[in-house]
Parts: sequence; C-alpha cells; structure tokens
Amino acid sequence: MNVPSSTCLARVIEVVAGCLESGRGVGEVMARAAALRGSPAAVRAEVARWSSRVLGARLRVERALQVLAPQALRDRARGLTLAAMVESGAPPGAWCADVPTQPELRRAVEQLDDRAERFAVQHAAPRWVADRLRRAFGEDAGALLDALAAAPPRTLRCNLLRGDREQLRAALAREGVEVDPCRFAATAVTCRGTRDVFATQTYGDGWFEQQDEASQLAIALTAPPPRGRVLDLCAGSGGKALGVAAALGNRGAVLAADVHEGRLRELRGRLARAGVDNVRPHLLRGADDEVVARFAARCDRILIDAPCSGTGSWRRRPQARATVEEADLRSLVQVQRELLARAAPWLKPGARLVYATCSLLPEENAEQVRWLQARHPDLEKVRVAEILGGEVARPLSDPTGAFLQLRPDRHGCDGFFAAVLRRPRRGARQRS
Repeated sequence: MNVPSSTCLARVIEVVAGCLESGRGVGEVMARAAALRGSPAAVRAEVARWSSRVLGARLRVERALQVLAPQALRDRARGLTLAAMVESGAPPGAWCADVPTQPELRRAVEQLDDRAERFAVQHAAPRWVADRLRRAFGEDAGALLDALAAAPPRTLRCNLLRGDREQLRAALAREGVEVDPCRFAATAVTCRGTRDVFATQTYGDGWFEQQDEASQLAIALTAPPPRGRVLDLCAGSGGKALGVAAALGNRGAVLAADVHEGRLRELRGRLARAGVDNVRPHLLRGADDEVVARFAARCDRILIDAPCSGTGSWRRRPQARATVEEADLRSLVQVQRELLARAAPWLKPGARLVYATCSLLPEENAEQVRWLQARHPDLEKVRVAEILGGEVARPLSDPTGAFLQLRPDRHGCDGFFAAVLRRPRRGARQRS
C-alpha cells in the first residue's frame, strides 16, 4: 500500500481534523476545504479514500494509541491518521516514527480481556452496535463489520427518462469514463478510476445521479403502477423520488415531502436537470399537514425512507461509527413508529406502504414491521419475489423471503432493509 505524498498527507490530516471537530462527513469537509479546490480528481480521490479509512478505523487505532502512545493523540487528527496508515500496512518511514508499529497496534487490541469488547474494538464499532449485530448475524457479524469499513463503489443510477443503462455507458465512454453494470439493480452502474463524473456533459444533461445500488433496489421494490400516485414522506433531497418519477415515465404524480426546506430546494434543481415534471416538492408543516393527508388518501404507494441509525451506510459515513449513540437508537425507533402510525391509516384498499432504512439493526427493521402489523392486523406483507420476481429476489431477501435485506459483505452495496405492506382490496383473502 502506498503512502500519500507529503502534500496529500497534510490534506488528509486537515480533513480528518475537520470531521472530528465538526461532525460532518468527509465529502462535506472536503467541499469546504479551500486547499483542495482545483486539485486534480486523482488527488481528491486519494484524500477522500485515506480520510475515510482513518475515520473508519478510528475506534480501533485510538484505543491502541491510548494504551501504547497517548502522546500521539495530543494532535489527535495527525496521530489517528498516521496510526491508521501504519495499521493498513503502509511502508514505514520517517513519517511514522512517532507511532507504534503495525504488530504493536494489533497486539494492543488482541490483548483486551473482555471478549465482547475485544470484538467491538477489533472491528472499530461501538460496543452496543457490535453486540446487536452479533445477536442478529451470528458468525457473519465480523465479516459484515469489516465490509462496512471498506471503500464503497461509486455507483450511479441511470435516468430512464434519458435512456437505458447501455446508452448511459456509451455516453460516459465517449467522455473517457468507464463504468460496469451492477449485479442486481437494472439501472445501476459503478465507475472505474477516479475521473470526476460530475464534470461530464453526460451529468449536465441529466443522464444519471449518484445513488447506491441498495437505494435503487428500494425504488424497484416501490414498483409504482402505470400513472400511479406515490407519496415520498421523507424525501430529503429526492434521490428516490427522482427514481420513482423515472420509473413512472414522467406520468402519474409524486409528492416529495420533507421537513427540511434546504433539501427540497436541492431537489428542485435536480428535477430540472433530470427532466422530471411529475414530482411536486412539499415542505411538511406538522403531523396534520392537510396537503399530504389528501394526497396520501388517493395514493398507490407510500414510501417511508425513515430516519435511522445509518449503520448500513458506514462505508459512506465512516465518522458515524464513532458518533452514533445508543440513546439515538431509542429516539429514532420512536420517530419511525410515529411515521408508520401516521401513514398506515391513509392506505386505501390495494395500496402499499414501503418502509425502508439504511440500518442493519433489527429494532429499526423487522421489529418495526411486527409492531405495525400488531396495530393494523389487516395489513399483509408483500413478499419481495412477488414484486421483483423469484430469481432476482432470492439472493436479496431475508431467510423468510418477506423483506429486502442487503449487506455489503454479500451484495457489495450498502446495508439496507425494506418491507412492503399492503391493505387488501375488499373481498380479497388476506395473506400473512
């Protein structure tokens, strides 16, 4: 593994320091870094890659330094950066003379007495998250956590309003960008190399958005009927609303609702670039928003991409490994239940509720579905195979086949969960 140049190393330390101080992600901090403006795409990619690696390893290397070399943490960002590079196997040299060696860093963790604590530190996860993942995934938990520390692919969603995936590949190839089709989502491609895809004319013409394959599969699972009506209740800046609009072929109607005005402002710009005209951004004004209630009562699909712990997206937000708190989980579970309780009564016969999170924790996923069905026993689960087809659904579903359950160690995309619930049509036999 190569060591960054001295200039690049300095930028990595600055970005890590910015993330530690502000709580922002690598991308946000880099966007604000004057020293990186105008840097070549390869340099920016190297800084982003190393910064993410450092933050992903933070809980492990910080614990080792506390034992072996606490003085290295006086300049915390520098100490963490150098130790993470040594741990990663970067060739030693003068740049790392004041941090422990790779074997010393590893031994400091391996010698922890508490087995559960040792497992959490080895995999750079908070103890409470590691404990839950071990209960949920058993022997796979370690591989899952390690996959969450790997660099994520750069995945794009083809805008079907402009053309299909093969046409997108050809358009990008003409601009020197090579992409490969993803395994599962028919709209997804991953980028090779470090070329800035957002500087291409293809992007300017609205041919794609950056979006993980897991989110694209959630769009496919939403499966709006022709000319259907879809409520996106937690739309954010509209990544899924854009995909649903394209799936509808710019017909039907999508109401993209969110409480953050800034995100909706960003969505409006994305709609224009993508050529989407069947999405209406809407600023939520409380739990009794009449615009949303009236639209929802006539909807074919209600999509709740719920606020969650984000444990499944740690590859893209490595700083969250060290900042997510157990108390946050309790409050998020309550918010998720409020959203589900609010949306369920809106469902007309035949309409579906799509509940999704980028979490791997059962409390935010299957347990929430059970909670909702206990209060609305008339709602039936729609199996993934019924929507995506058996061949596609088989590797993407949980063991029961009821839910979309995605993992980076198995599927190469973010950790993700989605469930579809339907209110049966009158006179139809209800299924479990």
